[in-house]
Amino acid sequence: MNLGFKSKAKAFFIDVETPAYPLEGAVNIILSPALYWVKRVNLPVKYVRDVKNLIPSLFEDNLPEGKYSYHVYKDGDDFLIFAYNDKEILDLIASKGIASANINNIYLAQSEFEKIETPLKVSDTSIITVQEGVVVKLPLALAPDTPMLDLSEHELSNKTIHLTRFNQIADKKSQIVFASILGFLIVMFTTEWLINASKVSTIIDEQASVYANHNLPSTSFQNEAIYSKLNSTFERQSRIREVLNLALNTKLKDDEQMQQVALEKRKIVIVIKSPSEARATKSLSKLLKRFKKSSGHFDNGVYVLEIQI
Repeated sequence: MNLGFKSKAKAFFIDVETPAYPLEGAVNIILSPALYWVKRVNLPVKYVRDVKNLIPSLFEDNLPEGKYSYHVYKDGDDFLIFAYNDKEILDLIASKGIASANINNIYLAQSEFEKIETPLKVSDTSIITVQEGVVVKLPLALAPDTPMLDLSEHELSNKTIHLTRFNQIADKKSQIVFASILGFLIVMFTTEWLINASKVSTIIDEQASVYANHNLPSTSFQNEAIYSKLNSTFERQSRIREVLNLALNTKLKDDEQMQQVALEKRKIVIVIKSPSEARATKSLSKLLKRFKKSSGHFDNGVYVLEIQI
C-alpha cells in the first residue's frame, strides 16, 4: 500500500486507519474525509469573506461537542464549508510519528480528490470517492476491486488549512529547540532588566545631586509645582513680548498716531489716534489676528484696544 511515497515522500494521506510511518524530510499532509465535516451550500453572497462568519451557524446541531475551526472556499456557484477539531487531528498526526518540523502544509481530501472519476483505496477496509461533488470515505466492500491510492505523482492544490495549537505535535527535537530559544530570551530579558535597573539607580542618584546643588525640594511633587509656576510665568512674559513687538511695529497711516502702549496688571492697553474705528482696527489687523481683544472702543478720534495677558 502506497499512501504518498515511494523513494521520497511529497504527500501523505492521514486517516484513523493509516499505519504509522517513520518519516524524514518535508511532507505535506492530506486529511481523510473522516477527519472533518463538509457541506455544500448556496448562499446569496458573492465572497468567501462574507461566508466565514456564517459557518458556525450553518453547522449548528450537526457537530459533536468540542472546539472547532472552520474553512471555506468557492466551488462554482456554491460554497464548500468545513469544520474540524484541531486537537483530534493534531493528536492523530502525532500518533503516526510525524514531527511537526517536517510538515510543510495541510490539505483536505476534498480539495485534492474532488475531480477523481473512480474510487481510490485508502486502507484495507476503506475507499474514497466523490458523491454529488463531495469527497467521502466508504467501506471497501462497496468496491472491492478499487485501485490503491498513490500520491507519489500527485500535484497538490493551493487550498491549505491552518491547525491551531500546532506546537502540540512538537517532537523531542523541536521541544529542545524551543527550550533553547526560551532560555536565551530569559537570559536576554534578565540582562536588559539588570542594565535598566542600574540606569534607573544612576538617574535617581543624579537627580538627588541636582536637587542638592540647586537647593530644590526633595520631592517630585514640590518640584513639579515649582516648574508649573515658572513655566506659567515664562509663557505670560513671552505673550507680553509678542504683543508689545506687534504693537510697536504697527504701520500707521499719515493721519494716524500711536499715543500709548501700556502694560497694566493683567492687560496691555494700546491707544491710537485715528479718523475712525474701522481705520484703527485695520491698522492693528496683524495684532488682532494673533491675539483676541478683551475690549475695544472708539471715542473722539481715539481708539483704545485692550488685550488680556
